[in-house]
Amino acid sequence: MQVAPDLYQLPVVGASVFLAMEDRITVIDAGFKNGSRRILRCLSRQGRSGAEISHIVLTHYHADHIGGVADLKEHCHACVAAHNSEIPFLETAEPLPSPFQDRHLAALTAPFVRLSEPRPFTVDLALTDGYRLDALGGMEVVHTPGHTPGSISLYFKQQGVLIVGDALECRGGNLGLPSRFFTGDMDQAKTSIRRLASLDFDVLCFSHFPPLTRNADLTLRQFADSLD
Repeated sequence: MQVAPDLYQLPVVGASVFLAMEDRITVIDAGFKNGSRRILRCLSRQGRSGAEISHIVLTHYHADHIGGVADLKEHCHACVAAHNSEIPFLETAEPLPSPFQDRHLAALTAPFVRLSEPRPFTVDLALTDGYRLDALGGMEVVHTPGHTPGSISLYFKQQGVLIVGDALECRGGNLGLPSRFFTGDMDQAKTSIRRLASLDFDVLCFSHFPPLTRNADLTLRQFADSLD
């Protein structure tokens, strides 16, 4: 799905990947372990290849967003970028923290979580709030902790697009808080949402839902104002 000029949302197992398709390609998130296959097939259908990927930017460290990175890196020499607070979790062979916040759910789902555990990989670029990459006329990192400590959103001011990862949900066109089952600090998540609401944009993109393309910034401001 094209969400803006040269920017596409590609569903993969577990989440969505965003592709900024310029002379070089920027990939935002990579799905679960097998996500790299779908990304490469999509590029091939467009007459492109993994060798053209310059950056892989990660919104946060959950397995449904980073699982395909190690495999994808075998097909390209891309620079992998993530928030500096989450890099230690990505580069170690130790298991990631369970995404489930309830300890009983974490214990119940532990076998599945182990099966989906990503291979570690090297992060080449440590991102911090306000960092800018060149993609699509400028991609600004907005640190939006809450869902995870190092969650980031990506703001394309020139394109009028905001990608929020899992900082928000959008069911049936109605905005909602990130899932309480997977969000570490909901109060912090609300603070991050209020910050995102101060930005100007036309299109609001999510990792697990279709984009919001009509009155997106106004809708987010109204939702942020409704929070406790």
